[in-house]
Amino acid sequence: MMAQPYKFLGISTVVFKVLAWVAMVGLVIAGLFLVIVGGEDINIGGFALPARLMGVIYFVQAGTSFFSMWLISNLIQLLLDIRAQLPVGQVRS
Repeated sequence: MMAQPYKFLGISTVVFKVLAWVAMVGLVIAGLFLVIVGGEDINIGGFALPARLMGVIYFVQAGTSFFSMWLISNLIQLLLDIRAQLPVGQVRS
């Protein structure tokens, strides 16, 4: 009965893990496309960056996004596990 308020957090751990994989796969595919095919320079902040360099930046972003979302998912799961270990009298709902 007490687990009901935390059902959203339990679902969010799965959502973050799925989003981590989707973001990584999407960014790696986009990065591979840019590295292999190339294209016109991309203007960012007044600087013209080659498309292939942006592909490499996408690879770095893929790793960073995956790590961040996987970390958030595991931190939420850790907090839920800690809460499950507390004695019933010490838990405030």
